[in-house]
Amino acid sequence: MKSQKNDGSPLTVLHIAPTPFFADRGCHIRIRNEALALAAYPVRLLVCTYHLGDDPEGMDVRRILRIPGYHKLDAGFSPFRLPADFFLLLLVVKTCLRERPDVLHAHLHEGVLIGWLTRCLLFWQKMPLLMDMQGSLTGELSSYGTIKKKGLLYRLLHKLEALLYRLPEYIICSSREGRNTLITHFRLPSLRSALLPDIVPEAVFAAGDPSFRRQCREKMAIPPGKRVVLYTGSLLPGKGVEHLRVMIKELAGEKDILFILAGYPVEELEQWRRKQGLEDRVMLPGRFAYDELPHWLALADVAVEPKQSDSGEASGKLLHYMAAGLPVACFATRNNTSFLRENGYFAQEISGQALAEATLQALDDPEAVERGRCGRTYIRDEYSLAAVGDYLARLYDCLCGRK
Repeated sequence: MKSQKNDGSPLTVLHIAPTPFFADRGCHIRIRNEALALAAYPVRLLVCTYHLGDDPEGMDVRRILRIPGYHKLDAGFSPFRLPADFFLLLLVVKTCLRERPDVLHAHLHEGVLIGWLTRCLLFWQKMPLLMDMQGSLTGELSSYGTIKKKGLLYRLLHKLEALLYRLPEYIICSSREGRNTLITHFRLPSLRSALLPDIVPEAVFAAGDPSFRRQCREKMAIPPGKRVVLYTGSLLPGKGVEHLRVMIKELAGEKDILFILAGYPVEELEQWRRKQGLEDRVMLPGRFAYDELPHWLALADVAVEPKQSDSGEASGKLLHYMAAGLPVACFATRNNTSFLRENGYFAQEISGQALAEATLQALDDPEAVERGRCGRTYIRDEYSLAAVGDYLARLYDCLCGRK
């Protein structure tokens, strides 16, 4: 266990998070879990972020000044992001002058730009810059419908994105698909990046325990014969919600199926649910704390992942589904097939109808429980906090020139 300076003091790592951390979203969960993974190592973590969000217990979070009118916690475009990022740059520079971090760990593309500008302004501190990549910027913006794919703005942002990937010393990618995009699409040398998938805290594995499942289902008054199909996460178009709607309509004739879509925002889906007359078939609990995730996972018989591969984002929820021992119905993206392998139920095409067929297959398959158990064992062996903590500690050492 190295990760200490020559004088014995811990390394200081400053995480740059241009997002309303913490708001129970994928990127936020990744940051928090990385902090948990490093808890046993002599590494001091600081997080600089927006004024919005909760402070996770045990984390040193520094925030920008409050921006009047900025209340958006969910993902996607906001006109307040530009002034928020400017204030975040000022906060990062101020924190670096005061704390003198050894490594800048930047999340999201804006975080890389802020880290690079900070390093230029404070060049004498010689801070290495690490990027934590969740997905392609242009891929994500086009999947949310913010920009049109292949339009002029898309091409300009694509060139900017290619430049951003050359600013940090090293990039860790949350998905194989994201790293493949770096290498094949943006022509970044493979030695400049590595795969570091999202990780699963031990508490999530409890969702697969039969007694815990019974307690949770009894608490939510779910009848013994009811089959539950679960989705957790953001309820935005870029996450495949349009496929969820079609899937639910296709399976509405199966009266013993209850659908739980646990995430936010819920306004559009609430209107759609009323219009379709599915109030008693579709639960929309809204935003919930990450610590409550095991309770929702324990309710399910099958989990669904409707996201396509456009943005190159990882699917942290997929790892959580597997850790809970759930059979998973999804599209056959490179990321999904690499994790689930022969244990997944893959739709034959990218459509809500095909996803419905895969979901029904998972519900009816007598081998589904065994497939879920195999997935749970795989995640426990490969994606533990201990393994990720060791990797990050060694990576910080290498970036600081300490092999």
